Amino acid sequence: MPALRFLLASAIVFPWGCQAAPATLTSAQADSLAVEVREVMGRLTEAMNAHDPERVLGFYRDTEAFVYLGCTDLMFGSAFFKGIIGPFYVNNPEVTFQREILRVQLLSPSSAVVTLQGSSTDSPALFWTQVLTREADGRWLITHEHESWPACDPPPSLHPTGQMPGPGEGP
Repeated sequence: MPALRFLLASAIVFPWGCQAAPATLTSAQADSLAVEVREVMGRLTEAMNAHDPERVLGFYRDTEAFVYLGCTDLMFGSAFFKGIIGPFYVNNPEVTFQREILRVQLLSPSSAVVTLQGSSTDSPALFWTQVLTREADGRWLITHEHESWPACDPPPSLHPTGQMPGPGEGP
């Protein structure tokens, strides 16, 4: 019986002990990184209002792993995103944005989540959640973005019949 307990304890403790410890930040380091992220978000908003697609897209990681969710529409990969977003800034020079950072949450020394709210001349209420990673050269780039607004279309039904079962109605 003691051997079984040892094996069980080892099976539980060993994998946990082998995980990399999360990087800890001092308060000063966290504050400094949060300031960096806030500055990046400010420069992004400036680029958006300058209608400079090259500058705007320079804030996004250029990779196939990039994900954008606008309301309920998904875009996978930066190439597709660039093909949609770049022309928007060229074709809509009258649209301006106001953005306020609600929260910067540092996940590690090289990753953060930023929550913003704001508006544009097209929409009175916009909401963003952006995940950023710090590159080896020190730049913070957006790797995932979710943008929504009150007039979003509802998501399409995932159920093949077009109706989702209610609680307790499933098989």
